[in-house]
Amino acid sequence: METSTEKFWLKNDQFFSKDELPGDFIEQGISLYEVFRVIQGVPLFFEEHMARLHNSSQLTGLKLPVEDETIRKRLHDLIARNQVETGNIKIVLNYQQPNEPAVFYAYFTPAFYPSPADYEKGAKTVLVHIERPNPNAKVDRAEYRQVIDTAKEKTNSYEAILVDHNGYVTEGGRSNVFMIKDNLVLTPPADQVLKGINRQVVLTACDNIGQSVMEKKISLNEMLDMDAVFLTGTSPHVLPVSQVDDYLFDSANNQILRNIMTEFNNIVENYIKTHR
Repeated sequence: METSTEKFWLKNDQFFSKDELPGDFIEQGISLYEVFRVIQGVPLFFEEHMARLHNSSQLTGLKLPVEDETIRKRLHDLIARNQVETGNIKIVLNYQQPNEPAVFYAYFTPAFYPSPADYEKGAKTVLVHIERPNPNAKVDRAEYRQVIDTAKEKTNSYEAILVDHNGYVTEGGRSNVFMIKDNLVLTPPADQVLKGINRQVVLTACDNIGQSVMEKKISLNEMLDMDAVFLTGTSPHVLPVSQVDDYLFDSANNQILRNIMTEFNNIVENYIKTHR
């Protein structure tokens, strides 16, 4: 069920009040989407989000009906109209029929940010044996979301970690997964996961501080033997994991992870300074 957390949302270029947003529109036809983290009125990493949206368009064969700069303007208009400087904005291109132009929606969506304690001690996660269809395309699928959300609710977990039919760890339900073993950072191959914007920022952060990273298939058993596990995503940014099902990790005290978190925050701060 889609909801607007602020007073106004956009349909193409027209504003509507929050109670006019149809909750089930995203389940009609096909929907491409992106979710932006807004800090100090700045939609973070706008250019990278647009590049991924274009990639989703190419993978699905669905033509984008609006230019990038038009989307940028609409985001800033939405922020200004609601007078909100912090939150998550979801944009959706909804195709009722593949051969018809998409309708553009933009609205502040509920954001589930980790607590300060989650960053200090790590967050709880649950394993879910499911695979994202066409993992490189960001397409909304209601059944996929429902399975993941149900597992999280039942276990009171912040996120789900997905395992494929071959027993390999792939990604989080709304995040990417990284692990640390000795002095090496590991993450599943890019062609097998949704290439998250913050995943790429973490790779940049690692490069900035001279931290080695390897992309490789990682089995569930291998993951459970790691020194640390962490998630990256729009809402959590970089979040240590303290628990995967019943398995415990001391991720929050891993110095390599702490170094990555510091550099990631530096990148975010610099982006905000140059885009205000």
